[in-house]
Amino acid sequence: MLKISVGPAVLEQAKEPLRRLRAGYRSWTAPLRGLPSVLIIGAQRSGTTSLFNYLVQHPDVLAPLGKESHYFDLRYARGVRWYRGRFPYAHRLRRGALTLDASPYYLVHPLVPRRVAELLPGVKLIALLRHPVDRAFSHYQHAVRDGRESLSFAEAIARERERLAGEEERLRSEPDYHSYNHRHYSYLRRGAYVEQLRRWGEHFPRSQLLVIQSERLFREPAAVTAEVQAFLGLRPYRLEQYEPFLRGGYNRGVPPEIRAHLARHFEPWNRELYEWLGEEFDWA
Repeated sequence: MLKISVGPAVLEQAKEPLRRLRAGYRSWTAPLRGLPSVLIIGAQRSGTTSLFNYLVQHPDVLAPLGKESHYFDLRYARGVRWYRGRFPYAHRLRRGALTLDASPYYLVHPLVPRRVAELLPGVKLIALLRHPVDRAFSHYQHAVRDGRESLSFAEAIARERERLAGEEERLRSEPDYHSYNHRHYSYLRRGAYVEQLRRWGEHFPRSQLLVIQSERLFREPAAVTAEVQAFLGLRPYRLEQYEPFLRGGYNRGVPPEIRAHLARHFEPWNRELYEWLGEEFDWA
Protein backbone atom coordinates (compact mmCIF):
# COMPACT_ATOMS: atom_id res chain seq x y z
CA MET A 1 0.00 0.00 0.00
CA LEU A 2 1.32 3.42 -0.95
CA LYS A 3 1.85 5.71 2.04
CA ILE A 4 1.85 9.44 1.55
CA SER A 5 3.64 11.55 4.12
CA VAL A 6 2.28 15.06 4.65
CA GLY A 7 4.49 17.56 6.43
CA PRO A 8 3.38 20.08 9.09
CA ALA A 9 3.63 23.00 6.66
CA VAL A 10 1.20 21.33 4.25
CA LEU A 11 -1.23 20.57 7.07
CA GLU A 12 -1.11 24.16 8.27
CA GLN A 13 -1.73 25.39 4.74
CA ALA A 14 -4.72 23.07 4.43
CA LYS A 15 -6.21 24.46 7.66
CA GLU A 16 -5.96 28.08 6.54
CA PRO A 17 -9.26 28.19 4.55
CA LEU A 18 -11.10 26.80 7.57
CA ARG A 19 -9.52 29.42 9.83
CA ARG A 20 -10.60 32.18 7.43
CA LEU A 21 -14.12 30.77 7.32
CA ARG A 22 -14.35 30.69 11.11
CA ALA A 23 -12.94 34.22 11.42
CA GLY A 24 -15.43 35.44 8.83
CA TYR A 25 -18.31 33.80 10.67
CA ARG A 26 -17.35 35.43 13.95
CA SER A 27 -17.04 38.81 12.25
CA TRP A 28 -20.44 38.47 10.56
CA THR A 29 -22.11 37.48 13.83
CA ALA A 30 -20.26 40.04 15.99
CA PRO A 31 -23.27 42.41 16.38
CA LEU A 32 -25.17 39.53 18.01
CA ARG A 33 -22.42 38.78 20.51
CA GLY A 34 -21.85 40.14 24.00
CA LEU A 35 -18.81 41.69 25.64
CA PRO A 36 -16.99 40.58 28.79
CA SER A 37 -18.16 41.86 32.15
CA VAL A 38 -14.90 40.67 33.77
CA LEU A 39 -11.25 41.29 32.93
CA ILE A 40 -8.36 39.45 34.58
CA ILE A 41 -5.74 42.13 33.95
CA GLY A 42 -2.59 40.45 35.29
CA ALA A 43 0.03 40.14 36.48
CA GLN A 44 1.86 37.82 34.12
CA ARG A 45 3.16 34.59 35.75
CA SER A 46 0.90 35.19 38.74
CA GLY A 47 -1.80 32.55 38.41
CA THR A 48 -4.06 34.17 35.81
CA THR A 49 -4.34 30.92 33.85
CA SER A 50 -5.27 28.99 36.98
CA LEU A 51 -7.98 31.47 37.96
CA PHE A 52 -9.31 31.65 34.40
CA ASN A 53 -9.63 27.87 34.27
CA TYR A 54 -11.34 27.72 37.66
CA LEU A 55 -13.85 30.37 36.61
CA VAL A 56 -14.79 28.94 33.20
CA GLN A 57 -15.80 25.70 34.90
CA HIS A 58 -18.61 27.56 36.67
CA PRO A 59 -22.00 26.80 35.04
CA ASP A 60 -22.76 30.52 34.64
CA VAL A 61 -19.42 31.49 33.06
CA LEU A 62 -19.18 31.13 29.29
CA ALA A 63 -15.65 30.80 27.95
CA PRO A 64 -14.39 33.17 25.24
CA LEU A 65 -12.46 32.08 22.17
CA GLY A 66 -9.17 31.57 24.01
CA LYS A 67 -8.00 32.95 27.32
CA GLU A 68 -6.02 35.98 26.10
CA SER A 69 -7.53 38.23 23.44
CA HIS A 70 -4.90 40.98 23.87
CA TYR A 71 -7.41 43.35 22.31
CA PHE A 72 -6.77 46.42 24.45
CA ASP A 73 -2.97 46.14 24.24
CA LEU A 74 -1.81 44.43 21.03
CA ARG A 75 -4.89 44.20 18.77
CA TYR A 76 -6.76 47.43 19.43
CA ALA A 77 -6.48 48.47 15.80
CA ARG A 78 -8.65 45.48 14.79
CA GLY A 79 -11.67 47.23 16.25
CA VAL A 80 -14.52 46.28 18.54
CA ARG A 81 -16.21 44.11 15.90
CA TRP A 82 -13.20 41.76 15.98
CA TYR A 83 -13.28 41.80 19.79
CA ARG A 84 -16.97 40.99 19.98
CA GLY A 85 -16.37 38.07 17.67
CA ARG A 86 -14.42 36.30 20.38
CA PHE A 87 -17.33 36.07 22.83
CA PRO A 88 -20.61 34.14 23.17
CA TYR A 89 -23.92 35.35 21.76
CA ALA A 90 -25.52 38.08 23.84
CA HIS A 91 -28.71 36.11 24.49
CA ARG A 92 -26.63 33.53 26.38
CA LEU A 93 -25.23 36.22 28.68
CA ARG A 94 -28.47 36.79 30.53
CA ARG A 95 -29.90 35.77 33.89
CA GLY A 96 -26.55 36.05 35.67
CA ALA A 97 -24.32 34.45 33.04
CA LEU A 98 -21.09 36.21 32.09
CA THR A 99 -17.95 35.91 30.02
CA LEU A 100 -14.45 37.22 30.56
CA ASP A 101 -11.10 38.19 29.05
CA ALA A 102 -7.81 37.31 30.77
CA SER A 103 -4.84 39.11 29.21
CA PRO A 104 -2.07 39.74 31.76
CA TYR A 105 -0.27 42.44 29.74
CA TYR A 106 -3.29 44.68 30.41
CA LEU A 107 -2.05 45.54 33.91
CA VAL A 108 1.21 47.16 32.79
CA HIS A 109 0.37 48.62 29.35
CA PRO A 110 -0.08 52.41 29.82
CA LEU A 111 -2.98 52.88 27.38
CA VAL A 112 -5.16 49.94 28.38
CA PRO A 113 -7.05 51.42 31.38
CA ARG A 114 -8.42 54.34 29.33
CA ARG A 115 -9.33 52.08 26.40
CA VAL A 116 -11.16 49.66 28.68
CA ALA A 117 -13.02 52.48 30.44
CA GLU A 118 -14.27 53.82 27.11
CA LEU A 119 -15.73 50.48 25.98
CA LEU A 120 -16.50 48.69 29.27
CA PRO A 121 -17.07 51.31 32.00
CA GLY A 122 -18.89 48.86 34.28
CA VAL A 123 -16.47 45.95 33.90
CA LYS A 124 -15.12 44.20 36.99
CA LEU A 125 -11.35 43.92 37.19
CA ILE A 126 -9.23 41.25 38.87
CA ALA A 127 -5.52 41.68 39.51
CA LEU A 128 -3.38 38.81 40.80
CA LEU A 129 -0.13 39.96 42.40
CA ARG A 130 2.71 37.51 43.00
CA HIS A 131 5.84 38.19 45.06
CA PRO A 132 7.67 40.47 42.61
CA VAL A 133 11.01 38.63 42.87
CA ASP A 134 9.41 35.26 42.18
CA ARG A 135 7.31 36.76 39.40
CA ALA A 136 10.38 38.33 37.77
CA PHE A 137 12.36 35.09 37.80
CA SER A 138 9.41 33.05 36.53
CA HIS A 139 8.98 35.61 33.74
CA TYR A 140 12.69 35.27 32.91
CA GLN A 141 12.53 31.47 32.84
CA HIS A 142 9.49 31.63 30.58
CA ALA A 143 11.40 33.91 28.18
CA VAL A 144 14.38 31.55 28.15
CA ARG A 145 12.17 28.53 27.42
CA ASP A 146 10.49 30.37 24.54
CA GLY A 147 13.84 31.37 23.03
CA ARG A 148 13.42 35.11 23.64
CA GLU A 149 16.16 35.50 26.25
CA SER A 150 19.85 34.56 25.95
CA LEU A 151 21.25 36.53 28.89
CA SER A 152 21.69 35.26 32.42
CA PHE A 153 19.13 36.49 34.94
CA ALA A 154 21.67 38.84 36.50
CA GLU A 155 22.56 40.28 33.08
CA ALA A 156 18.92 40.60 32.07
CA ILE A 157 17.91 42.63 35.10
CA ALA A 158 21.07 44.74 34.82
CA ARG A 159 20.18 45.60 31.22
CA GLU A 160 16.46 46.11 31.76
CA ARG A 161 16.66 49.90 32.09
CA GLU A 162 18.61 50.08 28.82
CA ARG A 163 16.22 47.72 27.02
CA LEU A 164 13.12 49.62 28.15
CA ALA A 165 14.48 53.14 27.70
CA GLY A 166 11.85 55.29 25.99
CA GLU A 167 9.52 52.37 25.31
CA GLU A 168 6.67 53.36 27.64
CA GLU A 169 6.81 56.94 26.39
CA ARG A 170 6.57 55.68 22.82
CA LEU A 171 3.62 53.43 23.71
CA ARG A 172 1.84 56.49 25.09
CA SER A 173 2.57 58.74 22.13
CA GLU A 174 2.10 56.18 19.32
CA PRO A 175 -1.15 54.25 19.95
CA ASP A 176 -0.40 51.69 17.23
CA TYR A 177 3.13 50.97 18.44
CA HIS A 178 3.91 47.50 19.84
CA SER A 179 7.01 47.28 22.03
CA TYR A 180 8.64 43.86 22.01
CA ASN A 181 11.04 44.90 24.76
CA HIS A 182 8.37 46.38 27.01
CA ARG A 183 6.30 43.24 26.74
CA HIS A 184 9.04 40.62 27.08
CA TYR A 185 11.93 42.17 29.05
CA SER A 186 10.00 44.05 31.76
CA TYR A 187 11.08 41.65 34.51
CA LEU A 188 11.32 44.30 37.23
CA ARG A 189 9.02 46.89 35.68
CA ARG A 190 6.00 44.63 36.01
CA GLY A 191 6.64 44.21 39.73
CA ALA A 192 6.01 47.91 40.47
CA TYR A 193 2.38 46.97 41.05
CA VAL A 194 1.20 50.06 42.89
CA GLU A 195 2.07 52.35 39.99
CA GLN A 196 0.05 50.18 37.61
CA LEU A 197 -2.94 49.90 39.95
CA ARG A 198 -3.00 53.65 40.49
CA ARG A 199 -3.24 54.10 36.73
CA TRP A 200 -6.27 51.81 36.67
CA GLY A 201 -7.66 53.76 39.64
CA GLU A 202 -7.71 56.91 37.53
CA HIS A 203 -10.41 55.34 35.34
CA PHE A 204 -12.30 52.93 37.63
CA PRO A 205 -13.67 53.10 41.18
CA ARG A 206 -11.97 50.88 43.72
CA SER A 207 -15.20 48.90 44.09
CA GLN A 208 -14.75 47.48 40.58
CA LEU A 209 -11.25 46.14 41.29
CA LEU A 210 -10.42 42.98 43.23
CA VAL A 211 -6.74 42.53 44.12
CA ILE A 212 -5.63 39.03 45.11
CA GLN A 213 -2.28 37.88 46.46
CA SER A 214 -1.23 35.07 44.11
CA GLU A 215 0.28 32.99 46.87
CA ARG A 216 -3.14 32.80 48.52
CA LEU A 217 -4.61 31.44 45.29
CA PHE A 218 -1.83 28.84 45.13
CA ARG A 219 -2.37 27.80 48.78
CA GLU A 220 -6.15 28.07 48.99
CA PRO A 221 -7.58 27.84 45.47
CA ALA A 222 -11.10 26.86 46.56
CA ALA A 223 -11.44 29.66 49.11
CA VAL A 224 -10.00 32.34 46.84
CA THR A 225 -12.11 31.22 43.88
CA ALA A 226 -15.18 31.45 46.12
CA GLU A 227 -14.21 35.06 46.97
CA VAL A 228 -13.90 35.84 43.27
CA GLN A 229 -17.30 34.27 42.56
CA ALA A 230 -18.86 36.46 45.26
CA PHE A 231 -17.17 39.58 43.83
CA LEU A 232 -18.60 38.74 40.39
CA GLY A 233 -22.08 38.04 41.73
CA LEU A 234 -21.93 34.36 40.81
CA ARG A 235 -23.70 31.69 42.83
CA PRO A 236 -21.29 29.54 44.88
CA TYR A 237 -19.87 26.63 42.92
CA ARG A 238 -17.10 24.36 44.14
CA LEU A 239 -14.99 22.31 41.72
CA GLU A 240 -14.13 18.69 42.39
CA GLN A 241 -10.47 19.62 42.15
CA TYR A 242 -8.39 22.75 41.66
CA GLU A 243 -5.45 21.81 39.51
CA PRO A 244 -2.81 24.56 39.41
CA PHE A 245 -1.80 25.78 35.99
CA LEU A 246 1.31 27.69 37.09
CA ARG A 247 4.23 25.36 36.50
CA GLY A 248 7.66 25.40 38.10
CA GLY A 249 9.14 26.47 41.44
CA TYR A 250 11.50 28.87 39.76
CA ASN A 251 12.16 31.00 42.84
CA ARG A 252 14.36 28.21 44.22
CA GLY A 253 16.88 28.94 41.47
CA VAL A 254 17.38 32.63 42.28
CA PRO A 255 20.88 33.05 43.73
CA PRO A 256 20.64 34.41 47.31
CA GLU A 257 22.61 37.56 46.53
CA ILE A 258 20.31 38.43 43.60
CA ARG A 259 17.21 37.68 45.67
CA ALA A 260 18.48 39.98 48.42
CA HIS A 261 19.26 42.72 45.89
CA LEU A 262 15.80 42.48 44.31
CA ALA A 263 14.08 42.37 47.69
CA ARG A 264 15.72 45.72 48.47
CA HIS A 265 14.71 47.04 45.05
CA PHE A 266 11.04 46.14 45.51
CA GLU A 267 10.75 47.01 49.22
CA PRO A 268 9.63 50.67 48.72
CA TRP A 269 7.24 49.65 45.94
CA ASN A 270 5.70 47.02 48.20
CA ARG A 271 5.31 49.46 51.10
CA GLU A 272 3.44 51.86 48.80
CA LEU A 273 1.31 48.98 47.55
CA TYR A 274 0.29 47.99 51.07
CA GLU A 275 -0.64 51.59 51.87
CA TRP A 276 -2.72 51.82 48.70
CA LEU A 277 -4.47 48.51 49.38
CA GLY A 278 -4.88 49.01 53.12
CA GLU A 279 -3.48 45.52 53.77
CA GLU A 280 -0.13 43.72 53.74
CA PHE A 281 0.88 40.57 51.92
CA ASP A 282 3.15 37.94 53.46
CA TRP A 283 6.00 38.65 51.07
CA ALA A 284 8.81 38.04 53.53
